[in-house]
Amino acid sequence: MRRVISIALSTAVLSGGFVALASPASAACDDTGTKFSIINKKTVWKNTNLHSDWGKPGVTLRYDKTKSATLSASGTAEVGADAGVIFAKASASFGVTVGKSWTKGDTWSYSATVKKKKGKTRGRLMMQHEAKQFTAHKYKVFTGAGGACKTKTVYKKKLTAPVKKDRQNLWGIQYA
Repeated sequence: MRRVISIALSTAVLSGGFVALASPASAACDDTGTKFSIINKKTVWKNTNLHSDWGKPGVTLRYDKTKSATLSASGTAEVGADAGVIFAKASASFGVTVGKSWTKGDTWSYSATVKKKKGKTRGRLMMQHEAKQFTAHKYKVFTGAGGACKTKTVYKKKLTAPVKKDRQNLWGIQYA
C-alpha cells in the first residue's frame, strides 16, 4: 500500500501535478476534562463578629476593645473538596487573595451616634470586611458526535469569600 502511494506521489510530482492529501477529522477535543470558571463577580461588605451593644437614637456608641475580628466564607459546603481550587481561581480572577476565612486581632476604637430612622428603634456599631461574591461554575468538556467539543454543567454555586487582606474594613451603624 505504501509503495502504491509513493509511486502515485512521485508520478504526480514529476508530472508537475498538485497532490492534496485529506487529513482525517479531529477525533477528539483538544482540551477535555473537568473545568472551573468564576462568573457573576462583585464586591460585597459582610458583617464580622465585632459589634457594640445596641443604643437608642441620639446615643453615641463606642467600640474600644482588643479582639479578633473574623469572617468566614459562605456556600463552601455545597462545593466540598473543590473549595481550594475555586478559591485559587477566584483569587486569580479578582486579582486579590480570597479564602475560607479571615481573622485579624487588633485594638479597635470607633464611635458613632445612632440616628433616627423610620421604622427602626435601635442601632449598634458593626464592623464589616470586604468579600468577593461570585458563582463557581464547574463543568466537563468532552468530545461529542463528529468530534465536536461539548460541555456539561456539573454545578453552579454562589459563594462569598472574605478578602485575605487587612484594613479592608468598614465601620457603621446597623439598625433594627
